[in-house]
Amino acid sequence: MNKRKIYFFLCLFPLCLFLLTCGIDEYYYLPQVNESDITLILNTEAIINLPPIPDEYYFASGYIIFYRIYISAEFTSSSTAMNQISSALVSDYNVFSQFTDPANTSSIISSNTFKNRNYFELEFEGTDITGIIPKTGGVFRMEFPVIFDYPTVSIDNGEKIMLRRSGKLISPQPMDNLSFQNTPALRDMENANANINADVAGRTDGQYAYTSMYIAAVGTNPSNFTPVYSKPTHIGVFLLPDAN
Repeated sequence: MNKRKIYFFLCLFPLCLFLLTCGIDEYYYLPQVNESDITLILNTEAIINLPPIPDEYYFASGYIIFYRIYISAEFTSSSTAMNQISSALVSDYNVFSQFTDPANTSSIISSNTFKNRNYFELEFEGTDITGIIPKTGGVFRMEFPVIFDYPTVSIDNGEKIMLRRSGKLISPQPMDNLSFQNTPALRDMENANANINADVAGRTDGQYAYTSMYIAAVGTNPSNFTPVYSKPTHIGVFLLPDAN
């Protein structure tokens, strides 16, 4: 190699190094929750050991959970029997698998990824935090009672807080019950549309209701202030208790 080629290579190398190191948006690398950090008890409880999100990640605000409700004709106590529950559930799960796969680093979710599949952000009853779990992490416990009670969450064995369906629903039914409970109005196929129960995959012969949930770290893009997310992790599928 002559001196001119060596000189050209030495001049080009810093530029290549710069593009490789600085051209990557670091905020896309919010940490993904490991599947090994999630413990399921049938389809009634999940315990998630959420690690704190280090300050080095750009504008990280915490964790968020996306959900969708599926009406089913079948009863199961398993959180993995998706084929038995709903074909719509299987379809959604397969679409999201490219995003949940830790080895697939090229598939990054946006604010529309879950929205386009009629998934909404989980909210919590009676709190100022709607959908955001603190970036300090902790032991996050979700409980879905078998009958006649309200699903709840707690962090580090603290106060139990009722789960709420999204406040972005236009006209959910029943209007006086946005908790995750199996009601006739929730199961009504005519209500499973974009104007009423947009978060429900309906079924004409359904007796049971399940919810599928995904968790992701969330932050803010510092250049345009839009939300950015980590790769999501599937928490599980849970049976909604019947309402009184």
